[in-house]
Amino acid sequence: MIKHIALIVAVALAGAIFLLITGRRQREQQRTRLDVNRELYQQRKLELVQEREDGLLTEEAFARANAELDKRFVTENTELEQVHDQQVGRSIWIPAVLVVLTTVVLYSLFGSWSLQRQADEALAALPELGQKVLTQQDAQTTPAELATFALGLRQRLAQDPNDAVAWLVYARAMIALGHFEQAQEAYKKSLELEPNRVGTLLGYAQLLLQSSDESLLREAAVHLQRALELEPFNMDGLSLLGFVAFQRGDWQQAVTAWELLLHQLPQNDERYQPIAAAVAEAKQRLSVSELELTVTVQVSEAAQAAIPEGATLFVYVVAADGPRMPAAVVRQPVTEFPVTVTLSDANAMLPDYRLSQLTHWQVMARISADEQIDAAPGDLDAEPIVIEPATTAVELTINP
Repeated sequence: MIKHIALIVAVALAGAIFLLITGRRQREQQRTRLDVNRELYQQRKLELVQEREDGLLTEEAFARANAELDKRFVTENTELEQVHDQQVGRSIWIPAVLVVLTTVVLYSLFGSWSLQRQADEALAALPELGQKVLTQQDAQTTPAELATFALGLRQRLAQDPNDAVAWLVYARAMIALGHFEQAQEAYKKSLELEPNRVGTLLGYAQLLLQSSDESLLREAAVHLQRALELEPFNMDGLSLLGFVAFQRGDWQQAVTAWELLLHQLPQNDERYQPIAAAVAEAKQRLSVSELELTVTVQVSEAAQAAIPEGATLFVYVVAADGPRMPAAVVRQPVTEFPVTVTLSDANAMLPDYRLSQLTHWQVMARISADEQIDAAPGDLDAEPIVIEPATTAVELTINP
């Protein structure tokens, strides 16, 4: 409290000193105007004398002009002195008082004094709020109480930054408040202090899984694998690992993780049926991923004459009712026909978009003059064929 008051006084004094300096400058400027008036007065005096000697003014006119000049000089200088005194009084003391009052009010309402008071109150309330939050009484914990709990915990961590459990709790509080970047940083700090705490590894992995970033999914998989090395049959870890593997198209790992989880669950557990269904789908995807599609491409006589020199042949598969991005593609120079190629997940253009992810395949072939797979004038295309994923071989014919 004493430090806050001292800071307020210091700010107010600084403002007053600034105003005093400003007032001094104003007085100097005012004195300069008085000096200029005096010089002009003396110069005009000499000019009147010269005009009298030159015969331009009579004695009577000279006396009248001289008296008028004296009167104007005295009047103007008196007015300048009065204005100067009023401005100095207003420009120093009234603003000085306003500076002090404004400083006190603003600092009390919006300054670090208020923020520090909130932080101190949050730290004091931390034991009571911690008991409420950590005993899973979520229905009774308001967002304001959770925010106060997080603020108090942050003050605690400022005093003791080496408490791994406190960082873990803070990360979970940040997730509840929707602050995911702060939660991610808190998880990192907790793992730096205790890299083998399974709860932290699983919580951090679960947070990373909320992102669609492939690099974060890989990082989540690393944390899950580490957690399962420490606790091989951890059910949360197996569930999350299966989810990550499924998202990345690693069907075999998804099946392995979820089957290990099923062995630990009784069949009447509410989680059993959804996981069993996920295993079945992963197995179906796995069987499809092991399939290979053989495509034979023929060219009609009319199309043969229209093939440009240096053309490129593309044989590819897209979703029958989805995006036109190829799930698998083979590209090669045009030689003699017929041409036979094999398509599988190994021919995917993107690691997360493969043949095994499609429910129906649309098989296509194109001869391109500009070496680009996108359609362009002068391309020669085969009539597309839609097939089931279990199909092993098809034949396409390119016509003009």
